[in-house]
Amino acid sequence: MSVLKKIIKILLLISVTLFVYSYFRKDNLPNREDVLNQLHQAPVQTETDIAPFTKEEGGIIYNITPLYNYELYGLVVSYHHTKDWWDYYHKEWKDFINIKDICVLWGDNIKTEVYKQMKFKSGSWTCYHEFKPNTNQEIWSKFKNNSGSNNHLLSDDETINETIMDAKRGDQIYLKGYLVEYSHSEGFQRGTSTTRDDTGNGACETIYVTDFQILKKANPLWQSIYLFSKYSIIACFVTLLILLFLPFRRSNRF
Repeated sequence: MSVLKKIIKILLLISVTLFVYSYFRKDNLPNREDVLNQLHQAPVQTETDIAPFTKEEGGIIYNITPLYNYELYGLVVSYHHTKDWWDYYHKEWKDFINIKDICVLWGDNIKTEVYKQMKFKSGSWTCYHEFKPNTNQEIWSKFKNNSGSNNHLLSDDETINETIMDAKRGDQIYLKGYLVEYSHSEGFQRGTSTTRDDTGNGACETIYVTDFQILKKANPLWQSIYLFSKYSIIACFVTLLILLFLPFRRSNRF
């Protein structure tokens, strides 16, 4: 029994080490040469003839008004799940159809590889970015606000939802749908940006998604090691607990 415990402890130590190391590697953004050529192009926005429509989600009827057709190739640099426990606003405003926000880059921001000198973070409504310490003015000037966007994604298709939720930092994605305004009967409404040149409040794109693809996953090896080591840690802890209490149970048998 002591030999088995020793083996489990060694496996636990290895698993913890792999977990910590892979945690910091799994979300690394790809190098420029590893980015697909499609991401060098800007989003395509065209006139639409799609009439307003309604969708039901979570017992709420949403009125959705398409403004333009929209297609986007982008590199995911951060994201926010709207059902995260700390997201008060989506729950309070009964905004259940906006399942995820993704912040993406394309075009010049890919070609110059400026994103490698930056940090990105998503909040409930916003994508925040900043340059790493000691980044000089020359690098700052390479970043183009009109070659990136924060996108509020709407969908009621289960297959599309699953793919959207699977998208992680560093993934290269393609999406297609409509830039939309939407609202529901309890007073909530949201619009959308219709230009890539605006900034600040209201500059996010609101997209009703009809197609979503992950063209290239980021760091698949480190992602796999991260998941494997996480479950290995749990398995080791459970096994050690069983081994800990097993002698106690045996000593109380009669």
